[in-house]
Amino acid sequence: MSRLRPFVWLLPLVLALAILFHRLLQGGAFFWGLPSLQFTSWRETAIELLRAGSLPWWNALSGAGAPLLANYQSALLYPFSWPSFVLPTAWTMSFTAVIHLFLAGWGMWAFTGALGASALGRAVGALAFGLTSYLVARTGTYPIVSAAAWLPWLMWAAHGLYGVHPRRSAAWLAVFTALLLLAGHAQTAWYSLLLTGLYSAFMAARARHARPLVWAVAGLVVGVLVASLQLIPTAELLLSSQRGGGVEREFAFNFSYAPVRALNLFAPNVFGSPAEGTYFTEGVYFEDAVYVGLLPLIAALSALAKWRWRRRVRDPLVPAVAFFAVITGVAFVLALGRYTPVFPFLYDHVPTFDLFQAPVRWHLWTVFGLSVLSAAGVTWWNRGASWTRRAAAFCIAALAVGIIGSLALTDAPPELAVMLRALTVLSATALAAVILTLTKPQPGSRYERLWNAAVLLVVAADLVWANQGLNPTTGPEFYEPQPATTMQRAFWPEDALDAVMFEGHLRLDDYRLTPEQIAAYRASGLPNLNLLDGGDLFNNFDPLLVGSHALYVEALNAAVDPAVLLHAAGISAIYDEDGQLQVIDDAPLAWLALEACRGTDEETIARLNEPQRGYVFDPRVHLAGEGGCYGSPTPWGRVISISPDLSTIHVQVDAFEGEWLVVARTWYPGWTAAVDGVPAPIERANLTFSAVFLLVGQHTVTFTYTPAWLLPALALSGAGLAGLAVFFALAWRERRYNADQ
Repeated sequence: MSRLRPFVWLLPLVLALAILFHRLLQGGAFFWGLPSLQFTSWRETAIELLRAGSLPWWNALSGAGAPLLANYQSALLYPFSWPSFVLPTAWTMSFTAVIHLFLAGWGMWAFTGALGASALGRAVGALAFGLTSYLVARTGTYPIVSAAAWLPWLMWAAHGLYGVHPRRSAAWLAVFTALLLLAGHAQTAWYSLLLTGLYSAFMAARARHARPLVWAVAGLVVGVLVASLQLIPTAELLLSSQRGGGVEREFAFNFSYAPVRALNLFAPNVFGSPAEGTYFTEGVYFEDAVYVGLLPLIAALSALAKWRWRRRVRDPLVPAVAFFAVITGVAFVLALGRYTPVFPFLYDHVPTFDLFQAPVRWHLWTVFGLSVLSAAGVTWWNRGASWTRRAAAFCIAALAVGIIGSLALTDAPPELAVMLRALTVLSATALAAVILTLTKPQPGSRYERLWNAAVLLVVAADLVWANQGLNPTTGPEFYEPQPATTMQRAFWPEDALDAVMFEGHLRLDDYRLTPEQIAAYRASGLPNLNLLDGGDLFNNFDPLLVGSHALYVEALNAAVDPAVLLHAAGISAIYDEDGQLQVIDDAPLAWLALEACRGTDEETIARLNEPQRGYVFDPRVHLAGEGGCYGSPTPWGRVISISPDLSTIHVQVDAFEGEWLVVARTWYPGWTAAVDGVPAPIERANLTFSAVFLLVGQHTVTFTYTPAWLLPALALSGAGLAGLAVFFALAWRERRYNADQ
């Protein structure tokens, strides 16, 4: 029974997740936003590649071609992704995301147990972290939830380094580090590793010896090595991407946490909820979400109030309360982003602060710290005193104001009605917390179990109420392939994309609209929905874009007349602001050019925007480097056929003179070319595409993607797995040694 005891305490978390996501149990799947525009589409593309006998290195249908495995958020090597390769993809990915919410709560149970919290405190902390709106509102952003789920487990392993099983803890630290790094969200992984490092240093300072830090570093190194097969291709993509030199200042400060949003800590829907279509403020609901439950928040504040007194009795929770109080405060300030001088200073002077957007995501530390503090507060929970009765009277009065106001002000503005409803729910939940405090039984009382159950019921019900409807689902038929909108390459101009995506199908203030027009959303052709149907789209809705491709898209959107740029990219159709596809040209994906011009990227863009001597397209090829223009301005040869495959392109050409074969596919490291079986160099052409020089005659040109990083990455990951085996062997010997003592 002792082994089942944790799961009895975690049963409220399981039931709450089952209620929140009951539609998944009926075969539904997430679809709103990123699940369909990114994660499921990428996974389906990888599955199609595997079915065709190819490894999922390359996505040929987005952005004129882009890395797929190197796309960090595709998380193809993450072990929890593997079931989706054999089970129904969309459902499995959705269900796995919910499993990670349970893992997050379970990890908090384990960590707070190591800190010395009571069983009830641990269960409350597990509910607070596993059901925090920071995670639940983002459940559709699979990589964030997957990565965040391993933070408490990392902390548990780091804490264990200072116990009687340091080698076992180091082995688990390596495992959790590898899982964190393979989960697919760099920002969450970095914040998690940083917090783990700070906690390890804090523990080392308290213990006054650094040997456990050596084990910690060793565990982290082994974990990084295991994940090398993912990290190395992602590093290659990052360095060649639009974020290779860091993100721009304005982008980095995007989604800063406005101070007034702190009200969300007490009432998650004080500004309304997109699940109900009542969200009336600017911003994105799921980015600002921080709610951990009102009772856990009260318990966390109570822990801070009692910390000084508990120090006198040498409570093992006292150091943790001090540490996480500081962490919570620091995270809250960092999350404010542009609203204080702190984050701008760090952006300008401290490395890594210019790598990511959304300072609000520092709230990962906030909700983690509050969850730990709530476990301590519940552990130190005392029976109510006179102030509790006064609090009860205040809650009753506030509840009355909320109810009477809602009934009396029937013609009030909708914003006021939303805030009155939030006040009503807040007051009722606070009153329940006060009543629980007043009725707390003595330890060992026959009513203690019933009271414990009531506490967990209040916390779980509060969090279920706060998070309901934030993850719309649909039937599995949504992800079935449909006839592609066009067999030609299409493009979404920026204005049209914003109008159709965020002002039309994916309204950030009302999630209910998308299910009502789900057929139109599915058929919209938005990136990367095209992947589900095999359509070729020049847009790419990935976080990391090949840098030259991002520049080309920027030039397309900035051009007064982008006709030449569109033709040079092989784009034959564009979408308008009504989401209608307009065929504009019959642009080829490959052609021959006699004249070549060398220059900078800026010169290339300028030349591609010039009128071209009567041609409807630019007959030249523009190459990187210095040298000006040379060769004949008239194209003579012809492309007989082009057969783009999943990661291979075959082109049949008839070159009349020495000519350049230009292929409108993204130039990227790892692509090689062979002319009639003889290797030939590839040059970056027309800013972001590929070109090969040909002599006179008919030729077969084959482009193949074979990443150079594959063997080194395999070797490093193999070394990491070997190191992991050594760790567990040492842990086994350690266990036997301790058992013999």
